[in-house]
Amino acid sequence: MLARAIALSLALLVGIGAIVPLATDSVEAGPKNKRKKRQAKKYKKYSKKWWRQYRANQRKKAAQRKRARALRLRQLRLERAAGIGQTPVAKPATLKTSKTKAVVPGGKSAPDIWSQAQASPSELRFRVDDSAGSQVGTASISVVGPAVGETSTQSQRKAVGGVATTSLRREVINKMIQENGWVVNDYQKEIGGRTVYVVEAQSQAKNGQLQSRMYYFAEVDGRIYSVATNSSIDQAERLAAESEKVLDSLPNRVRAAERASVNNR
Repeated sequence: MLARAIALSLALLVGIGAIVPLATDSVEAGPKNKRKKRQAKKYKKYSKKWWRQYRANQRKKAAQRKRARALRLRQLRLERAAGIGQTPVAKPATLKTSKTKAVVPGGKSAPDIWSQAQASPSELRFRVDDSAGSQVGTASISVVGPAVGETSTQSQRKAVGGVATTSLRREVINKMIQENGWVVNDYQKEIGGRTVYVVEAQSQAKNGQLQSRMYYFAEVDGRIYSVATNSSIDQAERLAAESEKVLDSLPNRVRAAERASVNNR
């Protein structure tokens, strides 16, 4: 029995002695025997396999960029939560700016509901709003042309600044033909001491709503001015009243000089 036990012990020692070096060599040789990094296969350029490989690479790069953005966004959120990298910035002082009032020729203020929209050397355009700030119409002031002569008492019903009212009416008719409108009436009235020729017209908007079109022609400082408005029918009277105020505010230095000469006599 003793001899058998000794023999088994010796056999175990011999076996362990043989196994340990083999295992050690296998472990040490492991990194040297690693599989080489797989290299991408090269295909003929623009072949089907080349395009398949190209698209796969693009998807891989896009995924990497997406992960990088997500990581950066996460870092920013963590910094924001921890208050890192942020310094308090003073808010700029809010300056209260008053709305610039539109002016009419001569430098006087336009009606409160008129705000300037566009301007050119020969025309001023305005947006007309109601008390709530909603647009209810448009207005414009333009120079039709120079007066060609004084309007005498006998001819004042047929001309404005020497220009025949039929010519001014024809101008409105031509404009209405272009804008799918029509002339309703024309007449003359006195506004602010000057004779004004008025042409009433109507047109149809794109939504089918009927629009009121008013045209006022008056001689001011040797030129013939036109004040035109466009609004819905229910706002026509209001815009007409504002237009007459604008006409009354236009300066007439020629008329003032005439009055001064008469007073001196």
